[in-house]
Amino acid sequence: MPLIAKPSSPPLSRLVRAELHRVLSPKSVRYGLLALPAILLALAVSTFLSHHTDVAAAWRAAEAAYRTYAEEAATRPAGSVETLSPREFFDDPRYLMTKASFVDLRAVLSGLSLAALVLGVLSGGADWSSRVMLTLTAAEPRRTRLFLARGLLVTAVATATAVLASFFFVPLLLAVASSKGSLAEADGRYWTVLAVIGARGAALVGLVALLGYSLAMLTRRTTTALGIALAYLVASGRIVQDYVPALAEYQLPGITFAVLNERLLMETDRTTCVGEAACLAMQEGTTATTAFLALSVHLLPVVAAAWWRFARRDVG
Repeated sequence: MPLIAKPSSPPLSRLVRAELHRVLSPKSVRYGLLALPAILLALAVSTFLSHHTDVAAAWRAAEAAYRTYAEEAATRPAGSVETLSPREFFDDPRYLMTKASFVDLRAVLSGLSLAALVLGVLSGGADWSSRVMLTLTAAEPRRTRLFLARGLLVTAVATATAVLASFFFVPLLLAVASSKGSLAEADGRYWTVLAVIGARGAALVGLVALLGYSLAMLTRRTTTALGIALAYLVASGRIVQDYVPALAEYQLPGITFAVLNERLLMETDRTTCVGEAACLAMQEGTTATTAFLALSVHLLPVVAAAWWRFARRDVG
């Protein structure tokens, strides 16, 4: 009786090339990657246009606001209003690199994490609705290798995109600060912390992409995975805030903020903070280590369930 040969797996290099092409093939992904530099440039231009160096005019506006406040305070009972000075009304119009750059980079990396979630869902779910997955599993019978190859590629693409975005965006902010702001206190400590935040953000973006991919591979439907992700980001946030607010910092928005929060690393912010709440947040905020551990609690069960269903269950 003749033996039936088992289908052989393609070489790993060919599998990686094929899966990388599949990850980057959707038009939405290609157009998004092509548009990213233009979006970052537009953000930098907007920042440039919204700042100026007329500090004297800003102080005059602060003094005028202070006089208005003092006149209103004089009409109220003594001790019922807080004693302030013009400094509390001063809004520096310059782009202060050592402070504003962290805020802008956090906004960019937070946006990329959401885009990475969508990228992961598209990469994990598109081939199920078109039933291309049947062909893929026939060509690559080692399902675990196929699952890992695409998942790691999605993670790598998202991480690399975040790294390149940071390398492109920070020099733009540096140009804005040079012409419309200040580079004061931009010392070695500042650049080290900025690099750490960029690295953390890239890791976060990659892991969120892996979460989206695993969710889509688990549900086997793009729309279902997107719906679950949207419900988690919107509905669960309100529920947690209303009933268990202590867990808010361990949800994805809280994790994102903690990973991209530079204040625990900037010693100057720790020593110059004003107000009890602000100082407490700078000194006792959620650390990046805790945030990544919380992210792993979200990620690992989904990855494990998605792998088990794909590797052990029928794909038909």
